[in-house]
Amino acid sequence: FTTDNGMYMSEHGLAGKWYPHQESIRVPMIIRDPRIPPEKVGTINEDFTLNIDLASTILGAANIPQPDVMQGRDIADLYQPGDVGWRDEFFYEHPVHLHTTVIPASTALVRKKYKFMTWPDYGLEQLFDLEADPYELDDMINNTKLADLVKEMR
Repeated sequence: FTTDNGMYMSEHGLAGKWYPHQESIRVPMIIRDPRIPPEKVGTINEDFTLNIDLASTILGAANIPQPDVMQGRDIADLYQPGDVGWRDEFFYEHPVHLHTTVIPASTALVRKKYKFMTWPDYGLEQLFDLEADPYELDDMINNTKLADLVKEMR
C-alpha cells in the first residue's frame, strides 16, 4: 500500500499536492514481502524510499533482474543486516504549470535533518530543520549560523 503524493488540507495556506512540504511529499508505504526477516515484520523504517524504488522492489520480489537503466533500488535491502549504503538525501522538483498562476515551480533538497526549498518564480529560498520543526513553520534561511549549510545545499 502506498500513494504517489500527500495532500494539503490548508497547511501553509495551501491546498492540493504540488509543493515540497512534508504534507505533500511524505507518504506511507506498507509492504508485505516474504524476503523481510521475521524480526523486521511490522517495524517502521524511516529511510528515504522513493517512487522509483517500487518497480525495483517488485522485480526483486519476483526474482527478476533489474535493468541497468532503472534508477530505483530494491527496498528489501533496508531489511538486511549491516549498512547497505542507502540514500541520505533526495531532490524534489515540480515545474510551473503554464496555464495557471496558482501552482509555481518549486524544488527541494531533502535530508533527514534539513530541507532546503526554492521557489524560482519568486526568487525565494527556505530552510527548515525537520527534526526541530517537522511542520516547516520556522524558516531558518536567514540564520547566519547556518550560512555554510545553506551554501552547501544551494
